[in-house]
Amino acid sequence: MTPEQINENKQIYLDICRKHIQREGLEDLLNYLDKETDFFTAPSSSKFHMNEVGGLCHHSLNVFNTAVRVHQQILDIATNSEFIEKLEKISLENIAVATLFHDLCKTNIYKVTEKWKKDNDNRWVSYSGYEVKDDLPFGHGEKSCFIVHRFMKLYKDELLAIRWHMGMFDLGENASPSRIAFYNALDQSPLTAIVHAADFLSTNCLEPTTKP
Repeated sequence: MTPEQINENKQIYLDICRKHIQREGLEDLLNYLDKETDFFTAPSSSKFHMNEVGGLCHHSLNVFNTAVRVHQQILDIATNSEFIEKLEKISLENIAVATLFHDLCKTNIYKVTEKWKKDNDNRWVSYSGYEVKDDLPFGHGEKSCFIVHRFMKLYKDELLAIRWHMGMFDLGENASPSRIAFYNALDQSPLTAIVHAADFLSTNCLEPTTKP
């Protein structure tokens, strides 16, 4: 990603936040992301989707745009009155908060390092890649919630959506109790399902992996 693209994504991200999120503490959070983290230049992963400079911000924008469309499409075809009522309660601000901040846990953890691979002639060659060094190993969605909540209030639906945006892929060793909690979150808040779907679709359908 070029410096121009990174700067463009940064401005788009800030504009969307300020347009759709009207909440005390937002500017403090955005200032923190800009001045104290690498959010706008960090990759979205070390070796998978958007594993390049600027990938994290780009991914967050993809998830926001996808979630907006998923929410509208589901609302258009829903027929169950109970589901419709829940879906109509989801605001654009809820979607913006839950998607644009869902991966703040990835800030300041990817470090550039020298890696090695074999070339076409079976010779070892070095290349620049990323390794993970997390000074606050507090979970994935949990850590994102913690970071946001330091600056800005999160509502229950947003907390659940951010915490569970990885869905079944984040159950770990605590499979049974975590699975129950995940299903409860889905039952209580359709925003959880929307953000999870948007994240999954963005990761697997929109975002390439840079091969070394």
